[in-house]
Amino acid sequence: MSFGVEFSNNNDVVVLDSEFSRLVTLDRGTWSGNGSGVFVPFAKAITSEEPPLVFVRLNQSNTLSFCMINGASGNWTGFSFKGISGTGTSGSWFASAFKSVPTANFGFRIWDASSKLLFDSGTPAAQFTRTITGWSYLGAVQTDQGVYRLSWTAYTPLNTGDYMLLNNIAMDVAGGTSRQGNMYAVWDYANNRLVIQVVGVDIQTTLYTPVVWAKPIS
Repeated sequence: MSFGVEFSNNNDVVVLDSEFSRLVTLDRGTWSGNGSGVFVPFAKAITSEEPPLVFVRLNQSNTLSFCMINGASGNWTGFSFKGISGTGTSGSWFASAFKSVPTANFGFRIWDASSKLLFDSGTPAAQFTRTITGWSYLGAVQTDQGVYRLSWTAYTPLNTGDYMLLNNIAMDVAGGTSRQGNMYAVWDYANNRLVIQVVGVDIQTTLYTPVVWAKPIS
């Protein structure tokens, strides 16, 4: 940067400057519901153009499927998912974006050259902790509906307190020709691992979808 303000930590890593937004927590909370369907509303609509990044952490072994970030551009109202029907589900979540909001009554704020608010000292930040890009294929089973459920896993300890990005789990996976498959994220606390499953007709045995983890910073 040629002008502005820049903050570095003790390791000379830039943690804040007047050119780039950092990931901030816009809302957070907990949920408790039934696996047949859960909708978690935001305290107020998030007005970013793109969907906010929603991170979740389950309290128990369960499955997240048919995930959605609800709302539309400029008016994101919450998120929803299904678990295992008949099984309770609960956990913690936070919604974030690379966009700060005016929160603090006193402190300081940073804007960029286009007057976009980059930082408000009253808005808590979030930090990416790890990303999973390589998966080990576990195999496939045929369901009662005649489609196949393919499974993958990777080294993903669940006891670190990290939160998993829900947005990627909300995406479908392309099939080998024109069909697509639904993605499921299985939290397996017994084996301290995450299993990704895709259900479809002609799903490939290689998974390319990354899973991103983060933590809110108080």
